Amino acid sequence: MPRYFFHLHNDLETRDEEGLELPDLAAAQKIAEQEARAMAAQSVANGRLDLKHSIEVTDANGATVVLVSFGEAVEIVR
Repeated sequence: MPRYFFHLHNDLETRDEEGLELPDLAAAQKIAEQEARAMAAQSVANGRLDLKHSIEVTDANGATVVLVSFGEAVEIVR
């Protein structure tokens, strides 16, 4: 199974050094979207949300395979 790494880009850069073994890229994208939503919710609870914050998913070679911004992970209704 391929290993994917989930790097957080927000007020601080956090690199995922362990990664997760997942069946495919679709599974990695789903996790990135779920995590972006959870982190966006936490940001809102703290009174601030930057829609440009993101989770970058890389493969075992370090190539970016998915980039999910907080703004893309949620539907914003006005």
